Amino acid sequence: MDNCASTNIYQDLEFCKGKTVLPGLRPEIYFIPIDAIVNFPTLPDIDSKDADMGKIATYEGDFELDADAFFNKMDILTPASSIKSDGQGEKPSKTYINTLTAKYADVSAEATGFCRMAISDNLIYIVRQRDGRYRVIGNDKFESDTNPSQDSGMNVTDASGTTLEITCTDVCPAPYYVGKLKTRDGVIDCATGKLLADEKAED
Repeated sequence: MDNCASTNIYQDLEFCKGKTVLPGLRPEIYFIPIDAIVNFPTLPDIDSKDADMGKIATYEGDFELDADAFFNKMDILTPASSIKSDGQGEKPSKTYINTLTAKYADVSAEATGFCRMAISDNLIYIVRQRDGRYRVIGNDKFESDTNPSQDSGMNVTDASGTTLEITCTDVCPAPYYVGKLKTRDGVIDCATGKLLADEKAED
């Protein structure tokens, strides 16, 4: 008898004709050093009794941060930014390499200072897809790697800016997040994308 419940949670993947898929990201991402996170949300185990294909790809719980910490926001250029996931390794230890490419439209001193720190740091990034759902790059099991590059451009029609290539190994392709996101402007409910008026970043 097979005691592994994961063999029983596969379900149909249907796509309705006429449905519109909105590719791409919203024009901002959020980031925080892993050292500022007290507790991580968790991914449900695939052998849980109530597991299903959507739940095992979605974090349960919230990011619990140090008292004075919050996720910082970075504005990005959506035509030059994306997330992708690729399988890697050999069975039974296969994982995913999740990649976030984010383009910031400046090479300012502040952007350069971010690059100087981020290249050697372990950061957690949260991105919002154009369809409104949030996904996470980075976790508490594997370190993330941020590789920045800057280009001033040469001609008046050239694009300049800072590009971040962020990678992290994970057991799931860029997990979804529906918990709370503490930012400088307040707390975002990632299930709805709305700012919670009764919760402030300093709380």
